[in-house]
Amino acid sequence: MQTAGLVVLYVAVATLAPVTEAQFPRVCTTVDHLRSKECCPVPGGYTQPCGGPGRGSCHVIPDGTMKVYDHKPNWVRDDRSQWPKLFFNRSCTCEFPFSGYDCSKCVWGRYGSACDVTKTIARKNVTGLSSEERVKYQTYLNRAKTVTSDYVVATEFYDTMVNSSTSVINPSFVDVSVYDFLVWMHYYASRETILSPDNDICKVDGDCALDMAHDAVGFLTWHRGFLLEMERFIQEVNSDPDWALPYWDWTASEQCDICTNDFVGANDDNGNLDSGSVFSGWEALCEDAEKQHGILKPCDPNHRRNPPLKLTRNPGRQDTEKWGESLDKLPRRQEVDFALHFATFDSSPFDKTSNCVFRNLVEGYADTRTGKCRPDLKGEFRVK
Repeated sequence: MQTAGLVVLYVAVATLAPVTEAQFPRVCTTVDHLRSKECCPVPGGYTQPCGGPGRGSCHVIPDGTMKVYDHKPNWVRDDRSQWPKLFFNRSCTCEFPFSGYDCSKCVWGRYGSACDVTKTIARKNVTGLSSEERVKYQTYLNRAKTVTSDYVVATEFYDTMVNSSTSVINPSFVDVSVYDFLVWMHYYASRETILSPDNDICKVDGDCALDMAHDAVGFLTWHRGFLLEMERFIQEVNSDPDWALPYWDWTASEQCDICTNDFVGANDDNGNLDSGSVFSGWEALCEDAEKQHGILKPCDPNHRRNPPLKLTRNPGRQDTEKWGESLDKLPRRQEVDFALHFATFDSSPFDKTSNCVFRNLVEGYADTRTGKCRPDLKGEFRVK
């Protein structure tokens, strides 16, 4: 059987179709900050940028190891290249064990005002949660859906906000909830690149695709960091540093055994959530964003369709336009075991066509009977 991915997923309500980290701290999105290209805020209770000696200091952001346009010239205008140097060239460098855009947070695994508390939180199987824990899970996610984030999201690209010829700066950012910010980060990391309206390169060789989070060697690393940040945001919104994202072992059942209103919501044969689910009122964000806004404008997560585009979930009935032959069941334990036998994590060309590597099996681009890339996969391969 050919699978749609073999990662044991942490349980989050998906508000974005498969398409971390793009971050714009609200405090750094003023005209003055964009003009100075510096994001070194003074954290609460401190008098110096980044907290000062013993916590953090403001430094020049070093160049990355690779510009994404080194091997794809059409990507030269992409805001995400050498992130975040197009927007900021100075930011906080935090001393251990501090982290965050202003060094006010702790590194993962540390807690307390001085980040000197070390503790381990245990993840539980979502199907083993008590009724109280299930209600807490749903309540915590709903609260994250309504509380405004410290981060904002961009509704225009840099060269639209900052006119280099006239020096006119027009910040274009909007507030967003904590949960919707996480959705937007996933979208922004995976969106198509920036090309001029008359550029036909997308039609010719698929160069519009510039996915920073999928279809390449960084898939697992990116999503691990994303989930840790998601967990921390939800902990902070709910003032509960001991809460942990539960996991779902979907090899235990051939069907979605958490697709009930006790967990992530029951759905009908068309994927529509049951009205009794606490998530039934949630709307999908940035779905087909390029079709709505074009490739010259990022998705505005506050834009709502009329009528609203509600969440849908249809495991086992994947989009045949994207995945080829539809899959009728979730991956099985033997398929996971098969993938774990591959000692090579990834290999050239480090994309969907890589054969007999663990990463491509995990992402669902390889046949779990042979380890070879799937010839039935539709669409262009994305080279990183």
